[in-house]
Amino acid sequence: MDALIRFVNDTATDTDRGIWLISSAAITYIGMAVSAAIYQRYIDRLRIMVRGALIGLVHDKAMKLPGKEAESEAVTLMSSDIGSVESVGETLHDTWAYILEMVIGTMLLAARLQWFAFLPLAIIFACSRMSAYVAKHLEARQKEWNTATQERISTTTSVLGGIKSLKMMGMVDATQSRISHLREKELRLSERLRWILVAYNASANSLGIFAPVLTLVLYALSSGTGELHANDVFTSIALLSMVTHPANMVMTLVPRAVGIIANLSRIEAYLSRSSILGPRHIDAKKGQHLVSMDYVSIRHPPEMNPPILREVSFRLSRRELVVCTGAVGSGKTTLAMALLGELPSTGSISLTSKKIAYCAQAPWLPSVTIRDAIIGDSDFDQEWYKLVLHVCCLSPDLESLRNGDSTFIENNGINLSGGQRQRVALARAVYSRYDVVILDDPLSALDENVAEQISDRLLGPRGLFQKMNTGVLLISNTPKLFPMANRLLVLQGSEARLQDPSTVHQGKIPGSLVPSAASDQTTHPSELYDRKAPGQNQRIDNAAEDSSRNAYDIALYGYYFNAVGYQNAFLMTVCTATYSFCLTFSQYVLRWATETTSGEPNGYMGLYAGISFIAWAATSGTMWFSQMKVAIRSGRVLHSQLLERVLGAPLSYFAKTQIGITLNRFSQDIALVDKQLPSSLANLSTPLIVYVQPVMLATIPPCYILVYLIQKVYLRNSRQLRFLDLEARSRLNTNFLDTTSGVTTIRAFGWQDKFATANIQALDMSQKPYYLLLCLQCWLKIVLDCLMAIIAISLITLTVMYRNSTGADVGMALNMMIGANTTLLRLVQNWTSLETSLGAVARLKDVQECVSNDDAAKGALEPGTRWPSTGDLRTENITVSYSQESEPALRNVSFRVNPGQKLIVMGRTGSGKSTLMLSLLRLLETKHGSISIDDINIAHVPLQILRQRGIIAVPQDGFNIPTATIRFNLDPYNKCTSDEIVQALRRTRLWDKITAASTDVDTILNLPMSAILPLSAGQMQLFALCRMLLRVKATAPMKPIIILDEASSSLDRETEAIVGDILREELEYHTVIMIAHRTEGIMNTLRPGVDAIATMKDGKLRVSVIGTSLDWVEEN
Repeated sequence: MDALIRFVNDTATDTDRGIWLISSAAITYIGMAVSAAIYQRYIDRLRIMVRGALIGLVHDKAMKLPGKEAESEAVTLMSSDIGSVESVGETLHDTWAYILEMVIGTMLLAARLQWFAFLPLAIIFACSRMSAYVAKHLEARQKEWNTATQERISTTTSVLGGIKSLKMMGMVDATQSRISHLREKELRLSERLRWILVAYNASANSLGIFAPVLTLVLYALSSGTGELHANDVFTSIALLSMVTHPANMVMTLVPRAVGIIANLSRIEAYLSRSSILGPRHIDAKKGQHLVSMDYVSIRHPPEMNPPILREVSFRLSRRELVVCTGAVGSGKTTLAMALLGELPSTGSISLTSKKIAYCAQAPWLPSVTIRDAIIGDSDFDQEWYKLVLHVCCLSPDLESLRNGDSTFIENNGINLSGGQRQRVALARAVYSRYDVVILDDPLSALDENVAEQISDRLLGPRGLFQKMNTGVLLISNTPKLFPMANRLLVLQGSEARLQDPSTVHQGKIPGSLVPSAASDQTTHPSELYDRKAPGQNQRIDNAAEDSSRNAYDIALYGYYFNAVGYQNAFLMTVCTATYSFCLTFSQYVLRWATETTSGEPNGYMGLYAGISFIAWAATSGTMWFSQMKVAIRSGRVLHSQLLERVLGAPLSYFAKTQIGITLNRFSQDIALVDKQLPSSLANLSTPLIVYVQPVMLATIPPCYILVYLIQKVYLRNSRQLRFLDLEARSRLNTNFLDTTSGVTTIRAFGWQDKFATANIQALDMSQKPYYLLLCLQCWLKIVLDCLMAIIAISLITLTVMYRNSTGADVGMALNMMIGANTTLLRLVQNWTSLETSLGAVARLKDVQECVSNDDAAKGALEPGTRWPSTGDLRTENITVSYSQESEPALRNVSFRVNPGQKLIVMGRTGSGKSTLMLSLLRLLETKHGSISIDDINIAHVPLQILRQRGIIAVPQDGFNIPTATIRFNLDPYNKCTSDEIVQALRRTRLWDKITAASTDVDTILNLPMSAILPLSAGQMQLFALCRMLLRVKATAPMKPIIILDEASSSLDRETEAIVGDILREELEYHTVIMIAHRTEGIMNTLRPGVDAIATMKDGKLRVSVIGTSLDWVEEN
């Protein structure tokens, strides 16, 4: 620049000098463009490698941690923390490169301005004090924000996984408030970090703005001639940018580096956790014993907890069935976990193989087809597969499905009934042909006929396990299975003893159940919960919808700005416009200062200082509005709308949408709204307004053409790649959720390699569009750099050829050209970043507009404050289907349950029991007919009222939110006192289990569920009954209808008596509907002539009032 200005001012300079200037400019500008592109390519490759390595490490660690620990953090680390850490290479290399550039710039500036060149270093030193403050406080606040984000996402994941139970229990509003509270906490903690970033940004901007001001003003004041020369001013401005820009960038990298360190420390802490190292000895030459336990004591972590079981010893041989039985909470599942190596133990555990076919009490099913879920990691054998389906009574079910065994399992089987989920998991264990099989109460959700058929075909003397020479450990309290056993392992207290089934009376076995009456129903095809739910080719594909979105969807911008707040957007625009004006106008002031004829440029320099101060205040205001107003308000509004719409969506939405896709909305899309979108909006506005300044008017036509061409090529492809990237990330999320939620089963089967390979494949699919997107951005940069190089070379060529410009004109033009390159690059990149970030807003908007609300009450009716006062339930000719095209699951069902009456609904899996329950709760809407409570049609009652005080449901799985407190899980609407909660816990015999954590009542109740010892499946059902008792107390004197869905399926005989006592004492005047396969524990609580039994078959229901003796039950 100095040489060109001197060349223009000195008309006697040789033309050869001009050719040398043109050649030097060409080499410089083109070399910068090419070298920057090469550097960016290597940085992008490094970014991809870091991302792939970290995701692989986190996934590998997740498969080595206890199930709950693996699930709680892995998804958050992958979706949030790794996204920040992947730029560690770029941050590191940029830092030393910027420092080197700053040193070179200072040396060149010193050659021109002498000691004035070191004035920017003084400002840099002052700003470094702010950097030190930021480095001291930023990491802790970044960790706080990340922890709050993890807590919100973990809670959201639990809620989405149990959405069916959540809706049944009427906890949607309370859960929405809970997640909203966590979101407010997250935003509040983010504000603490954002304040530092705003202050730090103001400090960093002061360097780039005030360093030229201070240097040039002092230089002008010290000038002996009283003049400023164009070559000195504009060359110094360019050189100052070589000092202030890299220094500014280094300071900008500080908060990024601190954030990376914070995220890396979280990842390191996760990877440093102790892995599952079960003290098992694998000896393939053990002999006839497949499993040997000698004096084994088992406890839950940490080590200070007392042992659950002490000195357990038993053997399991080939073709042997050992049935483990005991009371609820006696340690049956704990014993299985120790055998699987999931719990620490002392003593000796020896196995002939570390691979065990395991069927958990709460079945885990991955997001694959039914066939793939059964086959697992084994080779497909058609004949063996058919035999397994027959043995597990799955063939009739699959024949009734549109896609057969190719039906896709969604969200751990939300589109399957509980019995079908158990049978698919059981079929997976059988298909594996492993020598050792552990079955944890695998028949609890099945009706008696199906359970009997499966037990005979599998466990009987001629059963498949006998033919396979398999050793089976069966955990069950069902007495009918005891005669099939070779030995009984009875758990009582903390001890275990082996007994011969033929010498033991059932009534003396702790936890055993009295045999129930046989059912007269025959086996027939069962149905999926949503038997006509779309197959995998029909699932919601938001990426396809995203890709068709118009890039200039004005409604989308309106939607976002409405969330931002138009006042906030306007004020941010004012600040940006002010900064852009001052940034451009300052160049004119410098030109006037060099061209003044008075010889006193100090007045112009004062104006230059004032304009620079206004520019600094304006850009700081832009940062404040974007971070403190735009980001906070839009994040709060968009998350609230998303949460309300998703939790209010009908159950069919969750049956058709993978949980990974929905979770992506709450994690990555909300992260874009919180972090990238506000910055993109602010960063776009500055270069956009700069380009409408008068000095840039000449560049508007070519820039418009350029932007149009880029829009045709770059924006179109970048948006498509971004959508492909997000779709691939959703699949990766789904794979992660499958792994973490089923890690115990995966380790038991020895399928770690299979799921690691699946993760690598999903990761590879995710890396491809992401890397191509980075390549496209690199292409954009080199295209714009080359374009600017052509324009700069053309400008210098014209200047050399015609030489009719002043030095001030040339200096200003070149300085503006340097700025124009950066401005245009930022304009297109930030526009693209805004467009792709708005893809997140578009998906949130699609959920808002396309997902219906299940509370579409036909003319909302607010019943009286005491409704229901009696609990009189009537159904009249109701017909229910799962979709408009499917066959009715209920046909013209009519019955009445009188106030205070108890009704037991029995029937085979798929007979319509669950459909009836879902219809009563309006989780399925009736096609025809009506359901009324106390003469009010529930179709007109808001769901919030219906499910909170009209009907109280107790789901089979006893759902709770691990991250929420015990108090919230029991009393989500905070209606009961601590004493009432304790009384309910004592009533269900859970208080002693919970008080192991502490002695203070409020301290105990305010502990998260994850802080107490794990509850068994039976204890979880008791916990759900406890919640029901508190709801009944909170709604008194109203008489809500109670629905118990297999509420005692996992309870032993003694504990099941608690249910009977509750029915008799606490619910005497309440209408109760019990869906049950087993009725022996509650039959003696029914009142002859008052209460009734209903049998369901093929979607039809028959109700019979109980006679005067219990013999009537066996006869009917």
